[in-house]
This record gives sequence, structure tokens and C-alpha cells, in this order.
Amino acid sequence: MTTAPSSEEMLAQRSDFGLRLSNSMAKYGPLCVGIDPHRKLLADWGYNVDAEGAELFSMRMLQATNGRAAAVKFQTPMFERYGSKGFAALERVLYAARQMGIITIVDCLHGGLSTTISSIADAYFKPGAPMLADAITLLPYYGARSLGGLINEALDNGRGVFVASLTSNPEGRSLQTAIRQSGEYKGETVAYGIASTAQKFNQGIEGMGSVGLIIGATIGQWMIASGIDPSKFTGPILSPGYGWQGAEAKDLKTVFKGTKGNVLVTVSRFIASHGPDITALSQATEAIALDVRQALIEATKEGAAEADNGQPKSSMHGGRLVVVTGPAGVGKGTVETALRKKHPEVWVSVSATTRKPRPGEVNGVNYWFMSEPEFAAKENNGEFLETALVHGMAHYGTPLKPLEEHLAESTPTILEIDLQGARRVKQRAAELGLEVVYVFIAPPSFDELIHRLISRGTETEEQRNRRLATAKVELAAESEFDVTIVNDNVDRAADELWSVIAREYGINA
Repeated sequence: MTTAPSSEEMLAQRSDFGLRLSNSMAKYGPLCVGIDPHRKLLADWGYNVDAEGAELFSMRMLQATNGRAAAVKFQTPMFERYGSKGFAALERVLYAARQMGIITIVDCLHGGLSTTISSIADAYFKPGAPMLADAITLLPYYGARSLGGLINEALDNGRGVFVASLTSNPEGRSLQTAIRQSGEYKGETVAYGIASTAQKFNQGIEGMGSVGLIIGATIGQWMIASGIDPSKFTGPILSPGYGWQGAEAKDLKTVFKGTKGNVLVTVSRFIASHGPDITALSQATEAIALDVRQALIEATKEGAAEADNGQPKSSMHGGRLVVVTGPAGVGKGTVETALRKKHPEVWVSVSATTRKPRPGEVNGVNYWFMSEPEFAAKENNGEFLETALVHGMAHYGTPLKPLEEHLAESTPTILEIDLQGARRVKQRAAELGLEVVYVFIAPPSFDELIHRLISRGTETEEQRNRRLATAKVELAAESEFDVTIVNDNVDRAADELWSVIAREYGINA
């Protein structure tokens, strides 16, 4: 005889997805990797544009994502286009993700009459389901309540859902901000009614609920018109649109100000454009994960500051800009990445450039890309801390305003730059009265630096000899800097750099 579960057991089951996702986000950060086998990506990777190519693409993306992101999201139409073979491929990649322990979201955007969509639970939620997933996306425009039965099926099986509320498509604004003429939420927007209905499923849940919303990262300009306050929603929020689709860190801070660690940002093509090489995909995943985490940390901090009547709540007491330099091949970027993994609250300046973006590069993430006239106008207006013309081909510069804003907010702020750039910063900072601490990353020895440059295997012998000659000059400049950190061990060097930052910002290291 089977005993019916107690109310406590049912509550635990219904909160299971939210708890698992929250734990994964705490461990890996707020990044969800979109696995979208577009035709062009398959061709670029050298794969056939068919179900087998989509499966190979997805498996490779899973390998690169494993241990680097909180979840993955599969876009159903990219598999559905191949008919039964495509669905079979999706079944297999979902199975592989489960074996890896990766949280899966299937972006199928189902919706319809409650009697019709009840069958979806058999496909995605119940034990033995052919496409068993941790969560799926839902479309509520048959009425948010039409989803109630399916949502309860998901929760009763320890699964979750994300309901579309504020989507990124421009045409969505007129529908989602339309005022409801009747019903429980009369006088409120359609989007507000959807969010409020979803929130009811999360009531009584300690921590993050299992019923989420989809809120696009690019809708900041009409956030107020929707009537939704994401900071008051206690379920997970899935946010597409970052990177390739145009949203930047400032958009995340605008849309998700005051949220408390429940925003999951989806990035797809930026990462996939680095494939099919696993190492490049993994590095792109780690890089974008750090940027997303930093932006959401700042969004949380801004909300806390506003809640405190504009007075930031922080244990930091101001600090100087930390300029990091060192010879080519010494591992400045590696040390910086290791630092940000341990301390994602550190903000790293993004340079501006007039060169064209390379494949996979995203404006505001890799560089701020701008035209020569735009760059020149900003330079003439004094909007850069320093500028340089590199190889006579493209201008590069360090935007001044973001540095000043982050320093004013007591955000630990780093500028990684070459020796000549550091010298230009010294001169300009003195003119501006900007306080700076200069950190020199040194190799254990010149022989070790030679070994690192050779082992990279990315340069010709002529280029390597030129870099080594330059490195000798750069090493001789060590005495110009306030602090020297020897990079004989990346983690130890990152810890030393953090100690410098902590001292400057009054943080208990």
C-alpha cells in the first residue's frame, strides 16, 4: 500500500527545481548557455546541417559548459526542423546533460488550452519521460491560468517552468503593456498579470521558487510601463538577449536592479562562435560568465543603495584604481581571470577601439567598438583616460567615465594595460587628480618568460624574438611600479593581487 506524501514532502518536491537551480547558480554563477544549433553555426563548425550535426554541436557545447555555467537551454525549433530525427537527437543530448549533472531548460514556449497542454507533462516532466528536462518555457497568451494544470504537474514532479512575461521582441511591447479591461488584474498591464499569477506558485517557498519568468535583457527602456518590479519576484528569471542580441552590462543593471541572485542570463551565439575548439568554447564560457556575474552584482548593489535612501551599503571605503601591467607572455590575463573567479565583484575596464570586431566578439564585453570619427570626438572631449594608435591601424583607449563611476561606487576596479599604456595613465591621472596604485606582474625568471612565449605556439620566430626584445625593456621598468607580484603560481598571484585590492578598498581579505 502506497502512503500519500505528507504536506511537508509535497512542499519539498514542489520547491525542488528552485533549490537545485539556486545551488547551481551559487556554485557556477548566473549564466545559462543557450545550445542553439543554427544552420550557419553548423556550417561554420564543419558539421552537416542535419539532425546528426545538431546533435554533435550540442554534445560539444555540453562539454564546454560542464562545470562553467548554472544551466543550459535547448531551443526546440532548431531540432524540430529535422522532424523525428531531430527530436531523437534532442532526447539524446538531454540524456547526456542529465548524466553530466547539468540543469536543462527546454525552450519550447508551449501554451494552449489546459486540456490540450496537459499531455506535455508526459513528454518533459514525469519519470521516464522521453525528453525529461528540469524546466521548460511556456507562453501564457491563452490566459495565464490556462497553464495552471501543467505548472502543477511540473512542480509535483520536482520540475520547473519559465513563463514568458516581458519578451525582447519590439512588437511585444504593445501587447505586454496593454491594460487589462477585466478580471483580477483589471487596470494593470498584461505582463503584470502574468508575473503576479506566476508569483502565486512561489508563495510559501523558502528561498527561490520553481516557477520563473522570462524577461528580456533589452527591455529596459519600457520596464516602468510594464508595472513589473523584478526585485519583488521570488522565482527564477530567465533573461535572453545579452551579447549578440544587443543587451550589455548596463542593460542588466537597469532591468534587474535590486534583484537578489535569482536572474539567469542566457548567452548562446557569443559562446558558440568560438567553436568547435573545446578550449576556446570553454574560455569564452568562463569569460562571459564573469561579465554577467559582475553586472548582476552591481545591479543588486544599486538596488540595495536605493533601498537605503541612496546611501550605498558597503564595507568598502573607497579606493584607488588598480593598474596591472607586465611583459608580454607573463600571464596578466590569466591572473586576472583567476582573481575574478574568486572575487566576481571586481570590475575590469573594457577598452574602446576603432578596429572591426572579430568573429564572436561582443560590443561592451570584449571592447567598445566605435568608428574613427566617434573615437576622435570622444578623445577631443577628454572622455578617455589614455589613448594609443596601435600599428598605425586602429585607435585604442580607456573610457574614463565608467572608471570614475565604479570608483565612486567603491567597486574594486582594475585596468589591465601594457607598459606604455601604464605610463600614459600615470601622466593623465596626475592631471585629473585620479589616485592609482600600479601593479607589475613579473615572471619567475627571464628564462621562464621565454619558455611561456615559445609554448604558446601562436607566433612566428620573428614575432617571438621581437616580443622577447620588448620584454627585456619592460622587465627593466619594474622599479616604476608600486607593487610587484611574481607569477610563479597563478592562484597565489591572484591571491596577492586581491590582497592589494582589499587593502586599497578597506575590505577584509
